[in-house]
Amino acid sequence: MKDTEKISLLSRLVAMNTVNRNEIEPAKYLKQLFDDAGIKCEVLPVGEDRANLIAEIGSGSPILAISGHFDVVAADAKEWATDPFTLTEKDGQLFGRGANDMKSGLAALTIAMLELKAQQVPINGTIRLMVTFGEEVGELGAKMLYDAGYMQGVNALMIAEPSGYRICYGQAGTIDIDLESIGKNAHSSMPALGSNAVDHLIRVLYTIKAKVMARAAGLRNAVLNTDTLFNIDVFNGGEQVNTIPNHALAKINLRTIPEVSNAEILQIFHDVIDADAAKYGSQINMHVEMDLNPVVGDPQSKMLQLIQRVAKPYLLNAKFSASDQQQNQIVTKMLGRELPAGTIPALGAPGGTDARRLLVDQPLGFDYTVFGPGNFTSHQPNEYVSKSMYLDFIKMYEELFPAYFNEA
Repeated sequence: MKDTEKISLLSRLVAMNTVNRNEIEPAKYLKQLFDDAGIKCEVLPVGEDRANLIAEIGSGSPILAISGHFDVVAADAKEWATDPFTLTEKDGQLFGRGANDMKSGLAALTIAMLELKAQQVPINGTIRLMVTFGEEVGELGAKMLYDAGYMQGVNALMIAEPSGYRICYGQAGTIDIDLESIGKNAHSSMPALGSNAVDHLIRVLYTIKAKVMARAAGLRNAVLNTDTLFNIDVFNGGEQVNTIPNHALAKINLRTIPEVSNAEILQIFHDVIDADAAKYGSQINMHVEMDLNPVVGDPQSKMLQLIQRVAKPYLLNAKFSASDQQQNQIVTKMLGRELPAGTIPALGAPGGTDARRLLVDQPLGFDYTVFGPGNFTSHQPNEYVSKSMYLDFIKMYEELFPAYFNEA
């Protein structure tokens, strides 16, 4: 496939508006490409406009799972210098919503599969491409694939999220919780006749936060480079200044690490709410919107070490923009040390990927890597990916995937 065709494929994907919907359109497009190439492929529709996709080359074990997602986040055209849904090349960069996160990674995986099939490269096992819907909001498609058994027998998982010439092998967990406080209205001059929902919720929130942070004190995960994070992101309550409020709502987000389990944190929430109800008569309802455990892979895994070896010559020949160089300095600071030339660093990240759904039963020590074209412009206006990096990753994938099956 010529470079112009590789850019064209990415352009087609970017033009498909998949802002938390419409994943069926790129799924059908990729299926047609795979069908034409004689690659086994299945689209798994969900509702009218959402879908996962599975494609495989090779057969038997071991199984290397490679993965990406169709959906993107919203784009406000007024904040963009170009049409966000038209791939636009400028100064060696390809601009467009999803160009970085993560349609370039998805396109690179797809093209590598097509090229390996066309060249009849022997695959001594199975390469299973799993493309998901709804990754940006709840990792919904990945959960469905896991529940349907597509991770059974998988020996390694590589996700093509935008890492650049870096490997990520761990993500923090996430807990999203809604707390709703139910009280009773009364005139502010006679508060004893009511029940102040705001007072109850504030008291409970800060008791919970104090207990969670006490449990997490001094515990930090070296791979994820973070401790437990507790954020009260939304708080609403009351209607007017002279009325005791009968309702209040808070939304809490936590980022979790293996040292303090999600289950322990959730138990603290339950215990505090129950104790407060017994002591103060509060009525607080708790709804867990998301509960995803952290994932930390194996820094000595076969795929991780293979990526470091295969990617090194590409890194040595790469030309970085000023922005890319700045990002590399940020990573160096995160690692706390200077890296020799040609080093592909392996690290963790506070954000999440579909791995938290796909590796739900083996969150620690799996052969898991994130390695895909991109940078730190995900979710931003004027999101872009380096054209040369995108093309390099296609070549690297073509080397990596067959090599995985030939490694001892």
